[in-house]
Amino acid sequence: MLRLIPAPSPGALPGRHDELEALARRAHGGDAAAIRTFVTAIGPQILRVVRRVLGPSHPDVEDAAQEAAFAVLGALARYRGDSTVVHFACRVAVQTAMNVRRRESAVKRRAQGERVDLDLLPDGRPGPDAEAEGRASAELVRELVRTLPEAQAEALALHCVLGFTVSEIAETSGLPVETVRSRLRLAKSALRARAQASPRLAALVEVAG
Repeated sequence: MLRLIPAPSPGALPGRHDELEALARRAHGGDAAAIRTFVTAIGPQILRVVRRVLGPSHPDVEDAAQEAAFAVLGALARYRGDSTVVHFACRVAVQTAMNVRRRESAVKRRAQGERVDLDLLPDGRPGPDAEAEGRASAELVRELVRTLPEAQAEALALHCVLGFTVSEIAETSGLPVETVRSRLRLAKSALRARAQASPRLAALVEVAG
């Protein structure tokens, strides 16, 4: 059985009150001062999410974080208060970072004549022989982001890279808990299959039984 160690959560849900919610509403309404304050408030979280999804050494982390910040502002019309603003922003940042990874992969496939080297980590460097379980899980998720269906990849990234619980993913995404569980099961099955197909990946995960 594959054991994944989630990264720490970006913050527990603070009950029903969210101090950023009113600010987000004003930002969505076009208040310039609110927009600046809102982006400043969520910027560090967005940057951290993008770094986790793309990898800390990815050359486009800063640009992707800026793209994600604009994406969050554009997505505020969809925010209904079902989750904290931070969780909502993190989900949008995950989606943006995954899009960056998919665009990058498409360019690489064209440049390499559709050849994809699965023995390289997403940043193109050979992976170290020994990694902590949490880091190994994150690297595998980054590898799968570009191959899984988008919904499964998003659920896996939120759960294994950001440490969101199933309930938090469901709340943030506006989905039934069982739908999230199903997506995670499918994504983890793909993870196991990938590990079995590649000796390098198999060395990075713990398989028992």
